[in-house]
Amino acid sequence: MGANSNNTRFSAQHTETGGTLQGLGIIFAISLAYIVMTTGLGMFSARYSKDSTSFLTAKNMMGPLVVGVLIMSEFIGTAATLGTAQTAFAKGISAAWNLVGMGVGFFLYALFIAPKLNSLKEYTISGAVGLKYGSATRMAVSAIMVYALTVVNVSMYTGGAATLSVLLGISIKSCVFIVGAATTLNVAFGGLRGVGISNLIHMSFKYIGLIIVSLVAWKLLKGTPIGLGNLPPRYFSLTGIGVPTIIAWTIANIGAVFSTQYVIQCIASLNDEKEARKAGFVASMCIVPIGFFAAFIGISARSLFPTINSVYALPVFLKSMGPWAAGVVTASIVATTLVTISACQLGATALIMKDFVVPFAKPAEKNKLVLTRIFSILIGLLPIPFALFVPGLLKTIFFARALRTTVSVMVVFMFYLPKLGDGRSAFWGLILGSAAVVCWFFMGNPWGIDNIYVGLAVPAVIMLGHSLFSKRDQKGTHAPTAK
Repeated sequence: MGANSNNTRFSAQHTETGGTLQGLGIIFAISLAYIVMTTGLGMFSARYSKDSTSFLTAKNMMGPLVVGVLIMSEFIGTAATLGTAQTAFAKGISAAWNLVGMGVGFFLYALFIAPKLNSLKEYTISGAVGLKYGSATRMAVSAIMVYALTVVNVSMYTGGAATLSVLLGISIKSCVFIVGAATTLNVAFGGLRGVGISNLIHMSFKYIGLIIVSLVAWKLLKGTPIGLGNLPPRYFSLTGIGVPTIIAWTIANIGAVFSTQYVIQCIASLNDEKEARKAGFVASMCIVPIGFFAAFIGISARSLFPTINSVYALPVFLKSMGPWAAGVVTASIVATTLVTISACQLGATALIMKDFVVPFAKPAEKNKLVLTRIFSILIGLLPIPFALFVPGLLKTIFFARALRTTVSVMVVFMFYLPKLGDGRSAFWGLILGSAAVVCWFFMGNPWGIDNIYVGLAVPAVIMLGHSLFSKRDQKGTHAPTAK
C-alpha cells in the first residue's frame, strides 16, 4: 500500500513535466523510439554472426576503446545510477564509492588479469579456470556464474520495470514484457556485436541523462539562497557511509570485475594482451565519473526535496525540466535497465552452451548457432515469471556479487599463486564458499560481517589449508626411517 501511494505521489509530480498530457506523450514517444532503435540496431548485427563463435566473441570486430566501454556496461544498471543517487540522498557524497570501487577493480584488472585472460584464448571464465583446475571446477564455476547472472537479471527485470512503470505511466507487467522482448531480441539476433552496438548507445545516453539532471540540479541549487548549505557536514565526507562498507563494496566490485563472464567475452575479442590492458584502463576511467554525477544528484535532491522518498532522488528532477529533456533522461533510465540485462543474458548463454549443451548434446557445427540463439531466448524469458510473481527475489542481488567473488579467488590463485591448491580444493572451495555466502546472507550477516568477506575468505582458506596439509603429508610420507 505504501509503495503504491509513493508511485501515485510521484506520478502526480511527473505529470507536471511539460505541464500537459502532451508532455507525457512526448516523453513516452522518445522512450519507445529509443527502445525500438537500439533493439533494431542490435538485431541488424545478425549478419555478422556466421557461427556460434562469432556470435559469442565478435573476434577482431571491436577495438580496445570500444571494448573498454563495453566491459563496464554490465555494472551501470539501475543500482549504479538510481541506487547511488538514493544512497547519496540518505548518506551523502560517499555513495560515489559504489562506482569508484568499480574503477579500482577495472584498474587492477587491467594491470594483473586482463592480459593473462586474453593470452589464454578462452571466452568463458569457467573455461579459463578449468585449464588449471579441471572439468569439475569448470562446471562448478559455470553453474555459480549462471545462477549469479540470473539473479542479477531477475532483480533488473523487477526493479527496472517498476521504475519504468512510474516514469512512463504504464503497468509493471507491460514494462516487464517490453524489457524482456527488447533485450532478448537484441541478444538472440545480434550476439556480442549486437549487444556491443546497443550498449555503446546505452552508455552515451546514460552519460547525457546524468549530465542533464546534474545541470538541472545545479541550476535549482543556484536559485536558492543556501544551496547545499542546509546539509550536515557528513554529507560531504568521503567516508560518510563508513570505512567497513567502503572496503566491502570495493572487494565486491573487484571480485565481480575479475570473474564476470561478459567482461572476459569482450576481452577475448581483442587481438592481444596490450589491447586487453588498454580496455581495462578505459573502463576504469569511464566508470568513476558516473558515481560522482549520481551522488551529486542525490545530495542535491536531499537539499531541494528533503521530504520525498529516497528512491525518487534522481527521477524527481524530471518535473523541473521540459518534456524533450525529460524524454532523453527517461530514455537514459531505460538504458540503465537494458544495458545490464543484455550483458548478463549473453554471458549466461555462453556459459550454458560451452559447458553444458555442447559437451553433452554434441551438436553438429551447423546447428550450434541455432541452439545458441534458442538458449539465449530461453535465458531471456526465464526471469519474467519471477519478476512478475516473486518480486521478493530482488533482495538476492546483494549477494550475487559475493558469489562471483568466490570465482575471482580462483582467478587470482590460478595466475599468482599457482602452486597453492589443486582441482579438488578449488572445487570444494567454490561449492562451500558459495553455500557459506548464501547461508550468511539469509542469517542477516551475523556480527556485522558482510557476506562479501565470507565469499572471499572461505575458498581462500580451503585452498591454502589443503596446500598446507598436503605438504605436511608429503613430508611425513618421505621422512627417513628411524634406525
